[in-house]
Amino acid sequence: MEKSPPEVDLDICNTEKLISKIKGFLWNIRNWELGQIDSLVKTDRSSSIKNISKYRVVQRLFPCPVVLIELQNDICALGFRIGQGSYSLEKQLPNEFILDQLHGAGDTWDEMFDKGNSIVWITVSKTKIFNLSYAYSKLEQAVKSYVIDEVKMLHQIRDEALNDIGFHSIQLTRATGEPDIRIQATARFFNGVSKTLTSEDLVLDMMNYSKLSNVIPSNIDDVMQRARLLYVHGYSEWEFLTMAVHYAVLSLEASLRLLYDTWLGSKLVIIDAKINGAPVSARLEPSRDTILKWSNQQKAVNVTIKGMILPRSKSNLTNHAVHIGALTQWERERIDYFLQLRDTLSHPTETFIEWINWSRNHINEICLLINFMWSRFLVGMPNNFSIV
Repeated sequence: MEKSPPEVDLDICNTEKLISKIKGFLWNIRNWELGQIDSLVKTDRSSSIKNISKYRVVQRLFPCPVVLIELQNDICALGFRIGQGSYSLEKQLPNEFILDQLHGAGDTWDEMFDKGNSIVWITVSKTKIFNLSYAYSKLEQAVKSYVIDEVKMLHQIRDEALNDIGFHSIQLTRATGEPDIRIQATARFFNGVSKTLTSEDLVLDMMNYSKLSNVIPSNIDDVMQRARLLYVHGYSEWEFLTMAVHYAVLSLEASLRLLYDTWLGSKLVIIDAKINGAPVSARLEPSRDTILKWSNQQKAVNVTIKGMILPRSKSNLTNHAVHIGALTQWERERIDYFLQLRDTLSHPTETFIEWINWSRNHINEICLLINFMWSRFLVGMPNNFSIV
């Protein structure tokens, strides 16, 4: 993989080399972009929605057909028909439609991205070698534009799937009293207009960003409700915003624990283990806490249930959720971060205060992770969030 973005020197007059050089350039773009993403993709092909979107867009766009239009004043225009088929290079005579598209080429513009027709136009000289670089080009801009569209589409698929399942209702009232001085100094843009935050804005944040699915046990939603209340009352006391994230990560941990107990089922489970080197079996209540207590009292090792190792730690719980298909490896990595944050907030050596967007975005992501694990485990989710 190239360490820097691809570039190529083009001699328009040397048609034979031009064909191979442009083809190699387009393949280099594809391989370079995919190479940037590969290190961010897990072995189960999961990643962030942005990475997945970029991977798919780049595969779809490159390589592509290219047209060469000869214009006046020793100028040619290369048209990259991105996403419109396999590579070819075709010389075309300029018709009225193309001339209208290329009006001002070489005078008022050198590159143009026509998204409506999925084509990038780049002007090149017929009389000298032209260096074409992918970095900061309209080709790169086109990729970014289509990635934004793909991200929006995946967000829509995700949101529609969760909306079809439904959510717990959220009951909140806005904070009263004087706003914290830091709230008074905070503004948001609404339709391009900067406005000071109100107590109602914080309520709307939680109504929109902290929804939990109906399939999630209500006691998990009860823990998240404390996070919502703390966030809303951050209007009067800024530090509550950071404290709200503490309860959000606690709800995530509680969700993992309860997910495991739900996986165990409602009947007595058979526990296989070794005690003093001898294999033993026991029938216990389907509760991780009960099994942990028994195994500690009996000094049991190699404890398994349904053929899977008893998860003794938080990281073991996330691994178990991956094994049963409730989480992707990418989501596990994000949850590992939140569980580390949980430890930091639960066992502080000093306090820290974060910005309101940090709190809102963390609560939003935590709720999505909780929604994903339960929806996948109990209902199923669209398989659009991995690279195939």
